[in-house]
This record gives sequence, C-alpha cells and structure tokens, in this order.
Amino acid sequence: MSLVAGILSIAFAIFVFVMWLLHPKGEGGLLFLYLPLLFMMGSGVIFCVVFFNKKVTVEEMNICYVNSFKKKKEFTLDEIGFCKMETNSGKITLILYNLTGDKLCKLDFGMQGMGEFLQYLVDNRVRTELGRERRHKRETLLPELILKETAVCAEEIGKCAEAFYRVAEQVFRDWEKRNRKFEVEWELGFAEYTVADLERQAGCNRPWEWTSSLGEEPEEIPQDYVCILEAYLKRDGAYVVNHRGEAVSMQVPYMSRCRSYQIGERTRIRKSDEEMMAEEIMNYLAVLSREMPRHKYRTEQFPVCHKLRKTAGRLPVRK
Repeated sequence: MSLVAGILSIAFAIFVFVMWLLHPKGEGGLLFLYLPLLFMMGSGVIFCVVFFNKKVTVEEMNICYVNSFKKKKEFTLDEIGFCKMETNSGKITLILYNLTGDKLCKLDFGMQGMGEFLQYLVDNRVRTELGRERRHKRETLLPELILKETAVCAEEIGKCAEAFYRVAEQVFRDWEKRNRKFEVEWELGFAEYTVADLERQAGCNRPWEWTSSLGEEPEEIPQDYVCILEAYLKRDGAYVVNHRGEAVSMQVPYMSRCRSYQIGERTRIRKSDEEMMAEEIMNYLAVLSREMPRHKYRTEQFPVCHKLRKTAGRLPVRK
C-alpha cells in the first residue's frame, strides 16, 4: 500500500507540474504551487523508501526484520511463542510475541516478504490468533487463507477432494433451486495442472480452453501440482456466455504442491480451508444472482479441453 501511495503521489505531482507548464495562468502565486507539489513529491518519495526498506526474511531458523529506517531485528523460530493478526482501519498487522508474552515485533501485511513469512509460520506450526473483530473481511481474506492452510500427503488428496466436492456441489445445487427462473445448472469438477501448464497458458482468459499435461488420472503427483475446482454455468446443455464472449464460470484453487518452509522438509501439498472456499463460492453466486437480470447472456457449444472430476489425485488401486 505504501508503494502504491508513493507512486501515485509522485505521478500526481508530476502531472500537476506538467499541466501548469503547458497551461500557465499567470506569473503570480508560484509559491502556493511549488509548496504543495514539493510536499506531494516528498511524501511520495518517503512512501517508496518505506516500502523498499521494510521487509522480513527467513533462512532456516533465522528471521530478520528490517524497519523503515533500515534498523534490523534478528531472532530465531524458537523465540516465537505465538502471533496475533489485527485489523485496524483497514490496515492489517501481525504481532509476534516471544515465549514469555512480550512483543518481538509488529509486521505490516503490505511489506516485502510477508507472504513467504506467513507460509513459514504455518509450515512450522506457530500458533497464530485471528482477531475477533475483522470488519474489513475482504482485506483479510488472503492472510486468513494462508494461515488456515493445512498439509496433506498424496494419498489423502482423493479423500479431501471428494469431501470438498460434496460441500461445493450442495452450494451450487441450492443456488439452482433458489434461482429456477434462470433455468440454468452448474457443471463442476476438479481440474489438475502443473504450474508449467498454467504459466504456458497465462495469456489465455478462456479457462475452458486450458489443457493439462497430467492426463485424466495422474499416476503420480508432480512437484508443481495444482488442483482447481472449476464450475461452468449451462442452459439446455450449452454454456452460458456474457456479452464479452466469456463463459460464466469460476475457478477455485484448492490444492497445490510447492516449497515447504518447515525445517527438514523440501515440498508439501497445501490444502485450502474448505469452509472459507465454500463461503467464497456463496459470495460469488450471490453477486451473480443480482447481475444476471441486468445483463444479456447467450449460450454457446464448446468443449472443455480438460477433464473435470469429482475427485482428484491418484485413484486407489483396485485389488
């Protein structure tokens, strides 16, 4: 946030100055022009300096926090007793306490390295308390998603996916019943990719055209595995498309295999919290219920280029 504010302040100051040069109103009052411009420019530079100075880094057991004035505070994982996330006027902070309950440091969620540090806390099972009063829930969504992640082994993927599928399917079917006037239904299932698959198709905003290198039933879970719950709205067997030619759909990232920050562990399979995912689906569907009567939609026939399954991961070997 500080970087954005700094860039905007500098850009606006430059814009005002250029406009004054192009359209001068007179020679008087230059002091009243320069002072606000200098103030905005200076504020922007300070915001940028604060962003680039403040950071948190982790290396094995060692943690280093650098504040706005480049002052370092170093401590180890063993010194952290617990953490607490707080939200105040839209600003999200994470307070670290030592084993005796004294404050180690206070971290802003907009600072560099914060996402990596949250994964570090989760992977090493550091207790993190979420504040009871979270008025700006949308702003705390990403941090909460990270903090509520759990690790699963490859053999548990199918069981977890099937359980989440039942929950998600019920949410979609309930929406269909409440909105019978639209005469639509949802086609949903898990799609499995590698990170390389998604990077290769990053420029394609038509997710139904994405292809996967894993096949319908992956024999093993690759190191860059990604599992996404996808849902597409259909009517009379065809897909519902908006005026921009985009299918009415949603993609919910559910599992991924990536680097682990736990000491002695190389990678881990991370699973998102099912309750939070179900809530996000319900929020999307609530918005869709309000938007559909206001816009024109049509239907198209096209193939979904990847398999949608009710489960994920390797299927159990039948004896």
